[in-house]
Amino acid sequence: MSREIAAAFLLLLLMAGAWWNISAVDRLSGDMLEQLELSRQAAEEGDASRALEELDLALERWLKADSYTHIFIRHSEIDSTADAFYELREVLLAEELEGCDAAYGKLRYHIISIQEMEHPRLGSIL
Repeated sequence: MSREIAAAFLLLLLMAGAWWNISAVDRLSGDMLEQLELSRQAAEEGDASRALEELDLALERWLKADSYTHIFIRHSEIDSTADAFYELREVLLAEELEGCDAAYGKLRYHIISIQEMEHPRLGSIL
């Protein structure tokens, strides 16, 4: 009977850890997507300075989360997301606001992909 209790406890612990991981990635991605949208709106309005400030807030949030991301997120995803941040930053620093939609889309895609990868699906469980 004690083995069954230990197994049940471990199962509950694993489920709690999975729930915590999903919550953490949702908070992180939600915060970054919110700042990214504010940055995109500022760029749409032609305010490169404010767009860069909002993007830098999202980038700061990403960089501060490295103790989480470097454990739970695949390194290839970390690298590609960081690259997308810095590519967009480069566009905003050059004040090429007309051509920044693709860079915003690329970064948004990477953030949403990370979020979706961490959510369990029937196919990923079986």
